[in-house]
Amino acid sequence: MFGGEPGLSPHREREQHLRQLYVGMALLAALVQACIVQYAQGADLPGLILQAQLGTGSNLLLVGLALWPRVSTHAFQLILIVSAQLWLLSSALLFLRGETLSATLLVGYLTVTLFSFAWLQARPAAALALLGYLLLWGPVSGERTVDPPGLLMTGFAATLIWFLSAHGQSLYRAHLRSDALATLAFTDPLTGLLNRRSGHEKLTELFGRAGAQPDRLAAVLVDIDHFKRVNDSLGHHRGDEVLIALAELMEHSVTPQDAVIRWGGEEFLLILTGRDPQGARAAVRQIVEAVRAYRMPGFPPVTVSAGLALASEVRSVPDLLALADERLYAAKEAGRDRVMDRARTGT
Repeated sequence: MFGGEPGLSPHREREQHLRQLYVGMALLAALVQACIVQYAQGADLPGLILQAQLGTGSNLLLVGLALWPRVSTHAFQLILIVSAQLWLLSSALLFLRGETLSATLLVGYLTVTLFSFAWLQARPAAALALLGYLLLWGPVSGERTVDPPGLLMTGFAATLIWFLSAHGQSLYRAHLRSDALATLAFTDPLTGLLNRRSGHEKLTELFGRAGAQPDRLAAVLVDIDHFKRVNDSLGHHRGDEVLIALAELMEHSVTPQDAVIRWGGEEFLLILTGRDPQGARAAVRQIVEAVRAYRMPGFPPVTVSAGLALASEVRSVPDLLALADERLYAAKEAGRDRVMDRARTGT
């Protein structure tokens, strides 16, 4: 309705990316198990055939769980760890029957260990890894002996996985803290838009790159009409709701190459790129009309005024912003709820 589908939040984007990775991982595991079925049938290993068939079906089921939004990523990770542990136990039994190799057993253990340290707290992950490692030593007393040097190297590899996982998690937490600080420095905490400082930097960068096509860069100052009345009659917290709603509306009305900035108070700055002057004017008119038609339950109708200036009309960023501001006030004086893109006429 407003020129584009709402974008996903960073959290939703990360979760969607994780689910895609889990689907790919489960499909690859199902393919490996299907190949093992073919091998086991040729080698006449009925126990391995059954395990691989169950593994193929289980991994296809995991694909469905990864795609099901009601299954959280944390729950999926726990299901995957339990499945891998059961697979390791069945592999130990098959090893004692002579239907699989010790290498399969060791690789399976390392897989369980990797999942545990990646997705669980340190203590339960260490307990699970130790339990699996003791399970590996069980077949040593049986008729078939697991390679002792291989077991020792596997124990070292498990310790290395723990060290690298702990180091990786500390780096990840530091990265999250750094991202949080960057978000506070460059975005408006209320609306999530770029703040005035970062918006000014972006406009300066784009102005410098405008080159031979300065008419394809537009700065638009947008101000909510009579916003003080909303705050006075409904309270500042309800005024914040209006700011958030209109920020989302404007952000969904522009392209990814454009930018919407919280300029201050009830004022926003739009940076439009890649359009000719007629296209820029049309885009701003569409936003003004969309705001006019927008209704929030419990709120009076809201309108905005806008002043549009092209980079081709000025010689510097301060001049560009001053011209947009001049036209914004001209739009206010002409009756509000309109775009002013020339000295004396409004649209």
